[in-house]
Amino acid sequence: MSGLTGVTRTNWFRLSLPVLLGGGFIVVVAVVWQLAASLGLINPFLTSSPALIADSLTAQATSGTLLSSVGVSAVELCIGFGAAAVVGVVVGLLMGRYRYVEFAVEPYVWLLYSAPIVALFPLLVLAFGLGRPAVTAITFLMAVVPVIINSSQAVRNVDRKLVDAAVSFGAGESALLVKVILPASVPTVMAGLRLGLGRAMVGVVIGEFFAGDGGIGYNISYYAGHLGTTDVLASVVVVIVAGLLLNWLARRLERMADSWRTEPR
Repeated sequence: MSGLTGVTRTNWFRLSLPVLLGGGFIVVVAVVWQLAASLGLINPFLTSSPALIADSLTAQATSGTLLSSVGVSAVELCIGFGAAAVVGVVVGLLMGRYRYVEFAVEPYVWLLYSAPIVALFPLLVLAFGLGRPAVTAITFLMAVVPVIINSSQAVRNVDRKLVDAAVSFGAGESALLVKVILPASVPTVMAGLRLGLGRAMVGVVIGEFFAGDGGIGYNISYYAGHLGTTDVLASVVVVIVAGLLLNWLARRLERMADSWRTEPR
C-alpha cells in the first residue's frame, strides 16, 4: 500500500510540476502587482490591479457582456478556423502528393506566410465589409498557411515502403490517399492544426479590433478608446485563458492522434 502511495505521489508531482513552474511566475507577478497598487507605488488608473480586473470580470459576467462577447468570438473562430482546417488539409495533401499542384500553389502559400496579413486588412474590408465576414476572412488567412505547410510535409514524410506495399497489392490512387497516406500523416497534420488554431485566435482578436461589431477584440478596442484600462486588461485575460484552454485541448488531440506510434504492440 505504501508503495502504491509513493507511486501516486510521484505521478502527482510529475503532473503538477509543469503547472507549478509555469503558473508560479504569474502568481508572483500578480501578488507584486497588487501590493504595488495597494501601497500606492503605482497609479491604479493607468496600470489597474488584479483585484480591479477580477471585479471587472465579475461585472461583465453577471451582466451577460462576457458570455455574449465570448460567443461572438467563438462563432467567428469556428467558421474561420474550420474553413482553414478543411482547405489547408486538402491543399496540403495534394501539394505533398502531386508535384504539379505544389508548383502551382506553393508561391502563393509562401506569399501568405511572409506577407503581413494585417496590411491586407483594408482590402478585406473592401471585399467583405465590416463585421463577421471580414473577421472570419482574416482568421482564415492567418490559420490556413501552417495547416497547408504541415499537411504537405506530412505526405512527404510518409514511409515509402508503406506506399510501395499498398501499390503491390493493387491499391489505386484514391485508396492510397484514404487508407495509407492520410492515416500516416495524421500526427503531423494535427500539429499543423494546433499551430493554425493559435494563429486563428490571433486573427479573431485582430479582426474584431479593427472591423468587428462584437466579440472580445471589439471590447478591447472599445474600452481602450474610453481609457478603460481595467476593462481592457480584463478582456486580455479572457483572451489569454481562452488561448491556453484551446492549446491544451489541441495538445490532447495531437497526443491522441500520435498514440498509435508510441503504444506498445
